[in-house]
Amino acid sequence: MPKPIIEVRKISKRYVMGDQVVNALRDVDLVIEPGEFVAIMGPSGSGKSTFMNLIGCLDRPTSGEYFLNEEEVAGLDDNKLAEIRNRYLGFVFQNFNLLPRTSAQKNVELPLMYAGAKGRGERAKKALVMVGLGNRMDHTPAMLSGGQQQRVAIARAIVNDPMVILGDEPTGNLDSRTSEEILAVFQELNRNGKTVIIVTHEEDVAQHCKRIIRFRDGQIRVDERVESPTDARTVLDSMNLSEEAKLQPTA
Repeated sequence: MPKPIIEVRKISKRYVMGDQVVNALRDVDLVIEPGEFVAIMGPSGSGKSTFMNLIGCLDRPTSGEYFLNEEEVAGLDDNKLAEIRNRYLGFVFQNFNLLPRTSAQKNVELPLMYAGAKGRGERAKKALVMVGLGNRMDHTPAMLSGGQQQRVAIARAIVNDPMVILGDEPTGNLDSRTSEEILAVFQELNRNGKTVIIVTHEEDVAQHCKRIIRFRDGQIRVDERVESPTDARTVLDSMNLSEEAKLQPTA
């Protein structure tokens, strides 16, 4: 059996708001194996975003244990958490979070700069080629479409060769075709061995994953396998055929 890449034990997160205590997460247990593609779902206030922040080492639990690649990280200080994030995790956000006056290549180089890595330029170029933007390296975000900007964000997420890629509503600002293009990139990364975890409120997006975890009231209510995940490349091929048919002259 492979060792878990992520394991949480009795994780809870409480927020004190005046005289009220909000239990955002309550005694959550979960194991994610290497190479999984997981969707985290749930209504507003269900705890899914809090859970993503915790496994992304952006926050600490109030209680419980969190093991990332078998390393206990729940009690680490901010500096150690930053090291862990840079070593193991890559992030893709809904709003891209790119530097507006900086080229695609320089945006992708940022995690390497923080890590003091060598060969930043070549590694950034390789990541951009992997996401299909080899001819857009010198473009700033304003010169790119929304889908292209998200591809830059994915390239930035994978440039450090992280074990886990975390996506927070990564298709939330994109149209249907562009969403499928981005999901095709995630699926290709997953086929190549990356563990991918995305938060989404869209059921059709979640159906592209291999596993769906549904939160409600701070707890996992459903943990299910997807028998036949939607293949984004197949959907894109179907869209292309439909558009070609519309362009055919009628008799």
